[in-house]
Amino acid sequence: MSTATPMSSGPRVPLAAEAPVEVVERKGVGHPDTLADAIAELASIRYSQHCLSVAGAVLHHNLDKVAVLGGRAVFTDTDGVYDRPLRVVFGGRISTSFAGQLLPVREILEQAAVDQLRAALPGFDRMRVEFRHETTDSSKFPHWFAPRSLADLPERPRAFSNDTAYLVGTAPRTATETITLLTEAFFRQSPWAGSDIKALAVRHDQDWTVTVCVPALAGHLRTAAEFDDAVTTAAAELTTLLEQRLPGRVTVVCNTRGSRIGPLSGQYFTLSGSAVDYGEDGLVGRGNARTGVISGAHGAGNEATFGKNPVYHVGKVGGWLADTAAAAIAARFGPCRIGLLWRNGAPYDQPAFIQITTTHSAPEGDTEELVRTTLARTDWPDDLLTGRYLPHVEPFDKLLDDLGPVTG
Repeated sequence: MSTATPMSSGPRVPLAAEAPVEVVERKGVGHPDTLADAIAELASIRYSQHCLSVAGAVLHHNLDKVAVLGGRAVFTDTDGVYDRPLRVVFGGRISTSFAGQLLPVREILEQAAVDQLRAALPGFDRMRVEFRHETTDSSKFPHWFAPRSLADLPERPRAFSNDTAYLVGTAPRTATETITLLTEAFFRQSPWAGSDIKALAVRHDQDWTVTVCVPALAGHLRTAAEFDDAVTTAAAELTTLLEQRLPGRVTVVCNTRGSRIGPLSGQYFTLSGSAVDYGEDGLVGRGNARTGVISGAHGAGNEATFGKNPVYHVGKVGGWLADTAAAAIAARFGPCRIGLLWRNGAPYDQPAFIQITTTHSAPEGDTEELVRTTLARTDWPDDLLTGRYLPHVEPFDKLLDDLGPVTG
């Protein structure tokens, strides 16, 4: 029997969409931090799938310590060549054997990295990439990362939280969150645009300002003036699209440090599509949350989802439960925020604390029942291994529809 109690007293904290000011940031799929997140997540998925095929269970691993260390390109006015490779460093702990048989860990991780980099970077074939493996199987438990059989996996048959953590789920997305995602998707439609796009949207009541930084991709533009014209035209087009669907004023500004003077390579110009060409590094957990954006108004804590074990790690499982509970509440009662706290060793259906906030008045018993119904679920691995939290660019048309119909 759970001892968790919902928060039913004290001042109500407004949801993000209710606050007079909301700030949301998105680091695009080509941003070094997002690259690290995505490599860690896909590596965990691929490793988990291999474990299921050979062992019948996901073995212990946490690959949430990936680093992407930038390479270096030497540029001409409109092109360039890599003379130092991008380096992907795999850290964390991982089981390298099962029942005495070695697992192809290096091959799985490296192929996941190549596949993710190729998917995220339009100029991937212009790059050089090297890999370093700094993972370990160290533990005070001798068979934690070298299981002799499934009996050495204590989370079976009932998963429990491996740490004390607070996870937050919100639903639905706010308009400001949708705008940041839509901005990336809009610019990615342009063949001249790289993928290391950063968008930051600020809402003041019903007015929005969107600041976006977009790299040029080698092979599509010839001069800094052409690049300036391209981003200026695109910003104007995006402004018009947003103004048709939002109730207030919209301002979109792009590449605020850009210039029409000098060679194209003197601007935000890339071979791969990312600032990794300049030596920029990326680390797991420094960028977007599992929602795909950075939105501090939700008070969601600092758990990094990407690369964590999808079977028992509270940073991933707890996030999935919070997100799923929030979706259930929102579908019935409207916008909401669900906070869940687990203590180390607690079964997932027994959090120490449940916090439920809704925009509209909702019976406390009904909302808690929906949350507890979610907490009783155990099917999260199936969903997580399909790539639910794998960073990606969502379809532009869908995001535009999410903002609502064109207004009169």
